[in-house]
Amino acid sequence: MKKKLTLVLVATTAYTINVFMLNNIKKLSKHYNLLIFCNNALSLKKLLPKNIVLNDINFKRQPSPIIDLITFLKLLSLLIKNKPDLTISISPKAGLITALSSFISRVPYRIHWFTGQVWVTKKGFIRNFYKILDRIIFNLCHHVLVDSHSQRKFLLLNNIISKNRSTVLLKGSVGGVNIKKFKYKITNRKYLRKKLKISKDIFTFLYLGRINKDKGIIELIEAFTRVERIYKAVRLVLVGPMEDFYINELIKNYKKVLYAGETSTPQKWFSLGDIFCLPSHREGFGVVVIEAGSCNLATLGSNIYGINDAIVEDETGFLHKVGSISDIKKKMLFVIKNKKMLKKFGQKSRLRVEKNFDENLISEKLLEFIQSIIKN
Repeated sequence: MKKKLTLVLVATTAYTINVFMLNNIKKLSKHYNLLIFCNNALSLKKLLPKNIVLNDINFKRQPSPIIDLITFLKLLSLLIKNKPDLTISISPKAGLITALSSFISRVPYRIHWFTGQVWVTKKGFIRNFYKILDRIIFNLCHHVLVDSHSQRKFLLLNNIISKNRSTVLLKGSVGGVNIKKFKYKITNRKYLRKKLKISKDIFTFLYLGRINKDKGIIELIEAFTRVERIYKAVRLVLVGPMEDFYINELIKNYKKVLYAGETSTPQKWFSLGDIFCLPSHREGFGVVVIEAGSCNLATLGSNIYGINDAIVEDETGFLHKVGSISDIKKKMLFVIKNKKMLKKFGQKSRLRVEKNFDENLISEKLLEFIQSIIKN
């Protein structure tokens, strides 16, 4: 019997694995010995097949030279000990540390998954520094995956990657969407609207994700407050981890901007809104857009790489100028006046997700990709 090859998947956080990689992992674990290294890895134990080995590695999201060095040495030790045939890294910090340790320990095949660039919104030395780090990751890997076609084009234009050593799976995304789980339910809509005291005739804009400046939340709130001066029967609901003190204080000034806190069941919240909003300044793909689409919800998002892969303009949603309060306001006013169009866009969104972003399609394609890499 042929011995199974060993794959190591490295991510900065268990959250990344949980949100993006669960179905991929289940698929790969049937064909390979699979090890997962990330922060708080043991929290994944109940979510994954029993044959998967989990190891905690203390990655820090922000730069921390001493901790990063300790993390690098621990990962290097684990790679030398386990002798994997292939490593896959996802997220910038994990990508750099994995690329270096995999190269030194001579892992035969090394893959990194680009899911957005931290340097897009930076300037000067910092921007160039992070670009160099991404080039190092690419040069130390045999191949890279990119989670959107527009992001791949952007990376090629900036000479970060090459055409022959970079791939996008199907139409994009890392793990696709569980279309059975992410589905519109009228019961969720009624329950959540009752909970937040939003009557059925109130037009509701929904944001779900990390709440910080880079996600464009400040512009979204400002645009909404200008809309609210014209249309009184509107609400803006924000769902997700609060990462910005200023935004937390800002929303206290507006009664019609509702912060609902974090959630472990995002699929329920998409049924609440009349349109989803993603005014982000940078985004690798915008998986939350296709999750919303799977729940029959159209999206209003920034016209940036990643998001403009997830939204088909004037078919499944609308695009606005990034960071433009006036353009966000203009599009908000338009969608309020065109509820029937929104319903059609929501239906088209669901059909597009079923056709292109079903998690099982993505997982099958990832398996094919890995098998082709190892053969070559």
